[in-house]
Amino acid sequence: MKKSLIVCASLLAFVVACGSNDARRDATTVGKNGWIFEGWACAPDAAAAKRGESPAEYCKGKEKEYDYLYMKFSARASDKAIKANSVAMKQSTCREAARLQVAGDGLKKILGEYLEQASGVSDGQSTGSVIVSESKGLIKGIGVYDCCSLNNETGICANVGEPETWEECQCVGYMKYAGGQKALETKAQAAQ
Repeated sequence: MKKSLIVCASLLAFVVACGSNDARRDATTVGKNGWIFEGWACAPDAAAAKRGESPAEYCKGKEKEYDYLYMKFSARASDKAIKANSVAMKQSTCREAARLQVAGDGLKKILGEYLEQASGVSDGQSTGSVIVSESKGLIKGIGVYDCCSLNNETGICANVGEPETWEECQCVGYMKYAGGQKALETKAQAAQ
């Protein structure tokens, strides 16, 4: 019981570290980059995201639908786009790299990092791999919610008015896990 409470408390405040200078954000963080949300919530809502609403806002009252895990990670634009120095190409290829990462083998790594941060699993990468392989029917709805260009000097999202190079981007990916947080915790404990 005590371990479950610690795990639950940790899950509310987890961060998949993508930059050492990045401020930690919890599930209720909303601000100029309000879409940078991590934690469990309802399905992504692109229209709400464009309005600057965090899933913590538009999912209020829908707790029974909290089957989506939002995770922050970083990606890089293609070398070709960087050499061409085209911001549009860099943005497009950085977003595509993020999509491929969260839809492919990167999901195991991202999920592993989440498990290590959130529940103290010592070998999150292996546990993440086991969960992804054993949960083929449970993990659905994988995608990228949104991305921001990283400031080359600070390693955090560029502020409004700062140059956006899009050589590296920070993205919020999501996956739907049937049964939500409780089901994933149970699976992680069984996989250890």
